[in-house]
Amino acid sequence: MNSADRQSLQFTMNEILSKIFGVMSKDTYSEVSKYFGIEPLEEVIGVRRDKFLKRYCATDYYLCRLINARH
Repeated sequence: MNSADRQSLQFTMNEILSKIFGVMSKDTYSEVSKYFGIEPLEEVIGVRRDKFLKRYCATDYYLCRLINARH
């Protein structure tokens, strides 16, 4: 997933929350997100990527070693 895709998804989340709660500033959005337990999409994507890599690399493939070397 490239940066433009991630930004587009985050924009969509911001728009959904602004429709539900009305127009909000960036600070208000982050407060509402924290209150309702909505993590930033960058963090969610990072956690899912790391989880996938851990599971995939548990299989001990050569490709896994290459991926781990990059991170």
